[in-house]
Amino acid sequence: MKIDIDQFMDQGFLILRNFIAADKLESLRTSCDIALERQKAFWAQQRGPDDPSGGKYEKDRQPRVHMEIPGIIDEETSNIIEDFWVADDTLDTAAQLLCNPEPNVSSMMMMCNPVRDWPGGTGYHRDIHPIDMAPLDALVADFLENGPRYTQWNVPMYDDNVLWVVPGSHRRRNTEQENARFLDDLKPHSDTAYTHLQYTGGGEQVDLKAGDAVVYSNFLLHTGSTYTTKKRRTLHGGHAIFSDYPEFGFTESLAPKAWATFETFARRGEQKKGATEASLRAVIARDSDAYRTAVESIQPGAGRSGKTVIAIYLCKAALHIRALKDPGFVATEDTKRRASVSHNISLNWGPDFADRFSLGESKILWERFKPLDAKLSSDIEMFEPAFQSRPMYYYFNELPEGADAESWITNWSNGS
Repeated sequence: MKIDIDQFMDQGFLILRNFIAADKLESLRTSCDIALERQKAFWAQQRGPDDPSGGKYEKDRQPRVHMEIPGIIDEETSNIIEDFWVADDTLDTAAQLLCNPEPNVSSMMMMCNPVRDWPGGTGYHRDIHPIDMAPLDALVADFLENGPRYTQWNVPMYDDNVLWVVPGSHRRRNTEQENARFLDDLKPHSDTAYTHLQYTGGGEQVDLKAGDAVVYSNFLLHTGSTYTTKKRRTLHGGHAIFSDYPEFGFTESLAPKAWATFETFARRGEQKKGATEASLRAVIARDSDAYRTAVESIQPGAGRSGKTVIAIYLCKAALHIRALKDPGFVATEDTKRRASVSHNISLNWGPDFADRFSLGESKILWERFKPLDAKLSSDIEMFEPAFQSRPMYYYFNELPEGADAESWITNWSNGS
């Protein structure tokens, strides 16, 4: 399937018309309804003592079904995965867009309508967070140099114009005018409906018909507008060059071809975990040659900016390993929470991966990475609206001087 890669790189998104064949839509709609009913049963079981009978389903402005949850996918619903997530056209599109042409499914969700109207939507945001990723300037430089490591999708089963985007915003920082608008959106309003869409930043509504798709960068400023009770069944999630599947039971009911595809994803994920471990052990050993070889295995062909982002992601991994292995280590609650789960698009492989290292190794690792972490931090708490982060001491936008991979490698390989 031929796509306009240049447009994606420039605008940050692509609309692909009739991406899901019309003859598949009706069966997909049926399967999506079944999946939602199963998720609703889980939500009802998990409700708190003060929650309504439907639990999360009745409280959320955008209820989401997670396809990996045991019991959601079986013979009745497997076509959700087979006809989109691992369909040939989907994987081919992701392969053309990603920095390495080996796409893996990273997440599979479905966004649904709420039980009541929610004015105001989410507000414009980027799906990034500096606490376990990198400053925006570093991410943008990597994107422009190498292409994306991750792309995300919205694919509606019914006509859907909820998504708005700011074309080209994935390539730059927020403007002052945007920040003023975003900060204002954080304040209570008597009527917030569409207020976040009215700033003069070039917001554009993405008007999708049933079966269309939009694929976009997670750096792109985007928002969900007012959520209404109009029926919504929109597949959402992403493809990435890394993969991790803590729960693999959802594959049991897939057709052989789809099952084999996920087996390939899982094997690649284990290879990337091995390369991540090798890179960290090279740092422990002060072996810069072994480190560079391991990084090449993590992302073949990455340029200078790409290697800097990988070094920052490895720095976050070292922090998470130390926090998990050393009960006495002082870390923020946000860091502890993120360390406790995997976030594979940033090389955070979770607690099982941390167990590959001893307490002593975790201390050495952190000593090697601490100077890089210090470069990425400030003594003054910072905040940037439209990021998925609360105020913190990490830079949101700026990549400080000396925080590049080569400077850091020189630091630890020379014994500093």
